[in-house]
Amino acid sequence: MTTLITGANGYIGSHLVDQLLQNGYGVNTLILEGTDASILENKPVKIFFGDVLSPESVEQAVEGCETVFHLASLVGIWNKNSGLFHKINVEGTENLLRACWRQGVRRVLICSSCGIFGPSKNGESVNEKRLGSIRLSDPYEVSKYRQVELGKRYIGKGLEVVFVYPTRVFGAGIRSDGNSLTSILEGVANGTWRIILGSGKNVANYIFVNDVVQGMLLAMEKGTNGEGYILGGSNVTYNQLFRLLQRITGKQIRLLKVPYSVLRAVAFFEEIRAKITCKKPFITAHAARKYTSDWPVSTQKIQQLGFLPTPLEEALRLTILPDKPSISGSLAGAEPLLQRAV
Repeated sequence: MTTLITGANGYIGSHLVDQLLQNGYGVNTLILEGTDASILENKPVKIFFGDVLSPESVEQAVEGCETVFHLASLVGIWNKNSGLFHKINVEGTENLLRACWRQGVRRVLICSSCGIFGPSKNGESVNEKRLGSIRLSDPYEVSKYRQVELGKRYIGKGLEVVFVYPTRVFGAGIRSDGNSLTSILEGVANGTWRIILGSGKNVANYIFVNDVVQGMLLAMEKGTNGEGYILGGSNVTYNQLFRLLQRITGKQIRLLKVPYSVLRAVAFFEEIRAKITCKKPFITAHAARKYTSDWPVSTQKIQQLGFLPTPLEEALRLTILPDKPSISGSLAGAEPLLQRAV
């Protein structure tokens, strides 16, 4: 079987390429013209240089494929041209879906974002039923929601489409906006990152990149046509996450807690600076709210397909200290929130 991966030289895409090759798939890759494709060198993949905004290049890459993993996306908290989020993530997706429909592709997986469900209300775990019930304003999240709406329209034309919604992804791999969390975790571990956004008590969900790939394969192979699946790992607070890093590294980690009011003020000036200089702000108002809110999720739906994420301690160790033996024991008994999403 031959499959196409868009964004195959990206953070998650490069991991997906390796797993599909290991599973015996023929792999086509659509790579944005002018980006670095060195991570795919010496791998038995067929590389198409093009752009999801170019219908012709998409058609060429799709030809002969039975399935497509659509990962190509503009990611980030800000862009000097905010309209690019819609153009690339929505219009680019439509070009791909149209090509898949014309070429007789059997099934497409679209990688969206768990951010489109919004934060928790009253402490409950977020699940897929919240789709469409949250008022979105961030250009990136709006584009990822519209991407899902678009995919569902093509189901009516006879194309099978499934969706996945990863939470906060970390793990080894190339550094990009899609892997910024790993840089922060490494910064905390080596002492170059010294802040916690908010009180440290906010809950979020973290997933190992290898588990994202596992979830994508399960959704593609076993997922119900038209359905979406949250891909998550463990629901933990910032305090618990960084305490676990301290346990793994054996280092004392002292971090400054920055309250939302300060982050909001910093964001105000950062956004002004970004407008003047056209340089990415350190934080935006939306990001300040997002990272000081609670985002626990439920992964019951993907678990029904056989999904089993890596324990958080082991995943962090593989990321931060891949050559260090596993530490026996767990924090689960002392940290009741240190658990897999349920």
